[in-house]
Amino acid sequence: MNAFLRKNGFKLLVTLLFALFIGSVISWLNQDSPALPVIKQAPSFTLNSLKGEKVQLSDFAGKVRLIEFLFTSCPDVCPMTTYNMVKLQNELKKEGIWGNKVQFLSITFDPLKDTPEEFKKYGDRMGMDYDGWKLLTGTEAETGEVAKSFGVMVQKMPDGSFVHTVTSLFLVDGAGKIRKVFAMGEGMDNEDILQKIRQIAGSVK
Repeated sequence: MNAFLRKNGFKLLVTLLFALFIGSVISWLNQDSPALPVIKQAPSFTLNSLKGEKVQLSDFAGKVRLIEFLFTSCPDVCPMTTYNMVKLQNELKKEGIWGNKVQFLSITFDPLKDTPEEFKKYGDRMGMDYDGWKLLTGTEAETGEVAKSFGVMVQKMPDGSFVHTVTSLFLVDGAGKIRKVFAMGEGMDNEDILQKIRQIAGSVK
């Protein structure tokens, strides 16, 4: 036995080290994505559903929430964002976590134009599934204050349109903490957003 080790010991050591290296690589490739850091606690708010019911962020406690700020007459960024969110919605439905583990919220900061009827038409046109998607509104002051509390800067222009921060898409975990803020419109990376939603939703009880 000792003669065998003296003769083949180096080969055995190299083989063992190589096996450990391969095992480490496989483990690294298969490990879960690094935990998303907590940015801050999401501000609480109370707004109205399209049916006039009071809706609070805490109503969806325990679910992962993706919160979008928009105005439906926006010509580019907002509809592109919603279009991408609908694509995310459809993937989440396939995975069976839409509505039960994941909730989307869209908040308009143009309630004068985005009446419940117009907001609903927008949602229907874009293909929203209301089993897991709430459209929220309020007075212009109320929705503007909610946007501001999230760090979204909104300015109403003389023609009635709005200029706003394009990082206005917030990923909130089941405990109500903001875990990621995404770019809107063409800057969205759906695969990255979907992966992060899955990652957090996996820990939702």
